[in-house]
Amino acid sequence: MRRDEELSGAQIVLWTTFGVGTGLLAGFALREWMGGVTRPRMQRVARRLGQAAHGRLTPAAAARAVDAALHAEPRLAGFSIEVVAVSRGTVELRGWVTDRAARTLAARVARVVAGIDTVINSILVRGEDDRIIPDSKRANDQSA
Repeated sequence: MRRDEELSGAQIVLWTTFGVGTGLLAGFALREWMGGVTRPRMQRVARRLGQAAHGRLTPAAAARAVDAALHAEPRLAGFSIEVVAVSRGTVELRGWVTDRAARTLAARVARVVAGIDTVINSILVRGEDDRIIPDSKRANDQSA
């Protein structure tokens, strides 16, 4: 490089400041666009990266794994809970239980299965979700 093409100290400081400023601006813009960094988001990312290294379960395999975990839980014996695969890492639980504690337990058991990120809990509680409210319009009511 010739002497007249070299940058002066002031130009180096100017270009360095410009580069750092551009990087900060891009970082703030990406943060607003993508969302902030929170502990739950980082835990989800870490869990997904760990699962990616071991291979993700297919939706059907995930449903079978959750079904096996539910049948292995003695407090859920006697309940017929159906596990439906929705997508990779997502299952839906359907069926009837006798109390809210059993409903919550089923969802917790499903969430701890490896490869499950989301559990849609559609389990209904007998005595609460099957009550008929008097004088209410029903779906089969054809009146105008």
